[in-house]
Amino acid sequence: MKNRKRQIASAILVLSFVCMMSLSAIAGISDSVKIESWGNAVQKYVDNPMGENDTVKQSLAPADNVIILPQIEIDQAKDFYISAGYSDADAQEAAIAYVKEINTLYQEAIKHGYAVTDDEISAHIEQMKVDFQTAENKDEIYDFINSFENEEAYWDFQFEMLKKDLPIQRYVADKENEYINRNTPNNLSAGANSVEYSDKILEIQEEWVEQFEVIKDDAENRYEYKIE
Repeated sequence: MKNRKRQIASAILVLSFVCMMSLSAIAGISDSVKIESWGNAVQKYVDNPMGENDTVKQSLAPADNVIILPQIEIDQAKDFYISAGYSDADAQEAAIAYVKEINTLYQEAIKHGYAVTDDEISAHIEQMKVDFQTAENKDEIYDFINSFENEEAYWDFQFEMLKKDLPIQRYVADKENEYINRNTPNNLSAGANSVEYSDKILEIQEEWVEQFEVIKDDAENRYEYKIE
């Protein structure tokens, strides 16, 4: 259960960065029935935008020692896990863990200077629209988008998600690059095209995955959490 939770939680994180869901990367969720199920479940958050939720607004502010976990975010994550085949109890557990992780990473991101403006989010969305055209899972992406009332409704929904996801994306990307640069031996840099170099970078990237779990655990231990 723990590995499965981590796998799908990671997929959701990628999802938010790439297309709201990296559908093809999620085991058992890429068939059209489940895509449609998740798309239909999301509609309640389109009709009642998360950006208008007072608790979500409060959770976007810098936190001291207590991080607020909005119930609406837990409900949305739970809907996803249920679409992925989880039982109600497992979906609830996974959803709370996921929302805890996302809000912790968001707080760490803005604490380290990764807050974003509405204009930056809009620019990111325009780039996403371009990237979607050449994505390997383009058909799945548009199957999901088509489950919305219209494409504009999807992008409005994505805009609200990116208020937290974009700072996290940038923060995590920089942390990963720092880790890789710090752990790449200097004598390999000159041979950037060598098999030895490629193998070493792959090894470091795999180590980063484990290090990232440590970073997240350490961060979560510094906060208390309150569901509202």
